[in-house]
Amino acid sequence: MTTSAQAIALRSRNPLRLVAWASIAYLVLAAVHAVQAVLTLEDRLGHARTGIRLGFDPQLPVPEPPHDSFSGAAYVVPGTTMYLDHATGTVAHVPSASIALQSAGDLVGIFTGAGVALCVLLLVRWIIQGKPFVAAATRVLVALAIVVMIGFESESVLHFAGSNMLTTVLFGKPEQPDGMYSLPGGPQVIIGFVPLYIGAALLGLAAVFRVGAQLQRETDGLV
Repeated sequence: MTTSAQAIALRSRNPLRLVAWASIAYLVLAAVHAVQAVLTLEDRLGHARTGIRLGFDPQLPVPEPPHDSFSGAAYVVPGTTMYLDHATGTVAHVPSASIALQSAGDLVGIFTGAGVALCVLLLVRWIIQGKPFVAAATRVLVALAIVVMIGFESESVLHFAGSNMLTTVLFGKPEQPDGMYSLPGGPQVIIGFVPLYIGAALLGLAAVFRVGAQLQRETDGLV
């Protein structure tokens, strides 16, 4: 280890150890959440016909206010329509495919977060050892970029697919015997920009580490 690398390692050791322990704690928490997700999946599949707790968008219009003065409080403007966009209830006859896809999305999100924590733990370990520009660090950063881009986008796609398997929920309303929930029509964005941006930034950082590793080898060769 060079003198400069030793100095960097000594200055950064305590904060980086905190990051390392936080990453380990996240991995343990992810394992617990993964077990819980599997148990929840089993329970929901077992009660799909009799009823499970489910959140959905009822798209119910809210009655308009009779006048436009409410003692200075915020109010819905008369002549406009407000909708309830979320409801939670015990819903029976939920398709098993919908439950499975939703749970798969939850598990993918958990494992993606665990993959991020593992990559961070490896990077922190090398920095603490005074070897931030080892060749393996570049590969880990590339892997981290792939995990972030594919993992979090897959989570969104699976959740969207699970929601689309549940096209209708019937429920009673005062003004009609059966209410109906249907998925909103038109195009919907299911690919997020943030994971793609973070992945691209990590790929750029991997390129920087690749150059740093090359310079480190050249410097070590001169010593």
